[in-house]
Amino acid sequence: MSVDQKKLIIHPIPLFQTFGDKSRQTYRLNLGQPLALVNYVWYIEGTKEKILVDAGGSPDFLRKIGIPLEEIQTLDSGLKKVGVKFGDIDLIILTHLHHDHVAQASQFQKAKFLVQKDEFEFSQRPHPAVASSYVHDFFDGLDFVILDGDAKISDGISVIKTPGHSKGGQSVGIQTGQGLVIISGLCTIRENFEPPTFLARTHSVIVPTIHIDVLEAYDNLIRLKQLADKVLPLHDSHENLRYFDQNAVRFELPD
Repeated sequence: MSVDQKKLIIHPIPLFQTFGDKSRQTYRLNLGQPLALVNYVWYIEGTKEKILVDAGGSPDFLRKIGIPLEEIQTLDSGLKKVGVKFGDIDLIILTHLHHDHVAQASQFQKAKFLVQKDEFEFSQRPHPAVASSYVHDFFDGLDFVILDGDAKISDGISVIKTPGHSKGGQSVGIQTGQGLVIISGLCTIRENFEPPTFLARTHSVIVPTIHIDVLEAYDNLIRLKQLADKVLPLHDSHENLRYFDQNAVRFELPD
């Protein structure tokens, strides 16, 4: 029996927020403007398997490398709020293998980790320019399932290969009561998909500053906008997530 896709609900689980300059998210724009970026994992309710998107960053590691942050909740407490534990999770779809998306992966004892072939292969010997994003202690030895391009994962859930931010990034499509909601695999905020009026006349999207290929990143942001009824940016604020219909994305701040 297939899953009732109208009952698939995405639960963003915020872990912490980091602080910096908005220009790191909006290529060649907004220099000097402050910005907070939220680190999430995403639980998909209503599937046969228990599925997460991403495995969470490590506040301790980020502090160690000098990145200021504010903790929101632990991953353990966030999972409990949606009714699951580490040992319950069957599949984790990794948007990419940067440390802020995979640092807590080892806590999921039975999970299989779905990653694109290009991303996995690049992570084994990353280019020196971006090697610091790939911390092998966080992902060596995981039970990987290697994908090669777009793929159906489960009833109502698919991955879309969207490189540009990283060599083999992937986004996640979820059929919900609000239509196809896609969690962007490129590290984005809402403004990346909805440029301000003065720029929207010439740009349909704004590329994130952290990218491996600016043209590929731009084209894949466009692709996500064309495919999705709604796009969930990967690092957006709590406030911007609240514009989603609660039948599709259910967001609650921690106690």
